[in-house]
Amino acid sequence: MSFIKNFTEKLLEAEYRPIANFYDNSNIGENTEHIGLIKQVGSIAYGVVIINADRKYDYKGFYKDVLSFFAQLKKVIVIGVFVSRKPDSELLDFTDHDIEDYNDSLIDIRWTVDITENKLIAKGQQPDKVNELDRLIKESFDNGEYTVSQNISVLQQKNSEKRKSEIKSKNIYLTLGLIVINGAIELFLLFSGMRNEVIAEGAIYREGIMSGQWYRLITYMFIHGGIAHYLGNSLSLYILGSRVEKYYGKAKMLIMYLISGIGAGILSMLLNGGYAVGASGAIFGLMAGILVYTMIKNRSVEGFDTYFVIIFAIMGIFSGFLFTDVDNWGHIGGFVTGLAASVVMLKGEANERV
Repeated sequence: MSFIKNFTEKLLEAEYRPIANFYDNSNIGENTEHIGLIKQVGSIAYGVVIINADRKYDYKGFYKDVLSFFAQLKKVIVIGVFVSRKPDSELLDFTDHDIEDYNDSLIDIRWTVDITENKLIAKGQQPDKVNELDRLIKESFDNGEYTVSQNISVLQQKNSEKRKSEIKSKNIYLTLGLIVINGAIELFLLFSGMRNEVIAEGAIYREGIMSGQWYRLITYMFIHGGIAHYLGNSLSLYILGSRVEKYYGKAKMLIMYLISGIGAGILSMLLNGGYAVGASGAIFGLMAGILVYTMIKNRSVEGFDTYFVIIFAIMGIFSGFLFTDVDNWGHIGGFVTGLAASVVMLKGEANERV
């Protein structure tokens, strides 16, 4: 049954992990009875159990044991995917399921997948779309090509190699270069005693920019208000920039950084009005780039998934409103500009869903 193998591969690509002892045979294919995988998204675990309902075994009893296992978790959504070439009334009745309370710690969803008609059947009061699993199911239907069963470890290795092939840059020299450039400028300002003069000439300043000093939209990104300001931004730039550089490539990372910084500077000029310096607007743009990547590719970027980045961004922007010396409009401008830039950059790539 090529669907089970195809769907398992799709789940591995989406960063679901096989659950030990939840597959009857390590070779995933025609003779597979069941396989279970899990993925943590924020505080919610998603458990997907693929069950070959055409095999002659007590799949109802097995699924009851599945629910007992997942009931140990704090918050879990279990999706039972019952696969059949010709679903009978017994199977359709079993998967005709109503969810009474979506606030329960365990939510039980049961789908029938008819691999003859290539369709997903969700009967009763339950969703037919969960965490994009419906899309993965549709992409897993047999396309007429012959496929052989493969060991789960082989499928995992293939997925690992595919992830490595998506890395555009094997090093983070650009990220480190930006940190060094900013550091060299900070050292000059620290020891020359010219910080105030440089800020006056290179910072975001509405009257200066409106009078034709557009260069300020670039220069302000490389000036900081002090060593603590520089070190904080450097840490954020290293964490976010290294990931963007690896998965977007150096050219796109630099473009994203500069465009986000310019967008941050424009919004700061319009809504802040005072002097503003620092790389944080551009860094918020890089954060947006990671967010778009995780959403389009449906996978994390070295531990940063969609949920984590959204929380990170909300906390960063919200905390900015708590301090009077933080240019939060610049942060918002950089983030929004970074969103737009990264969407454009990822258009046309494999797995693209923009």
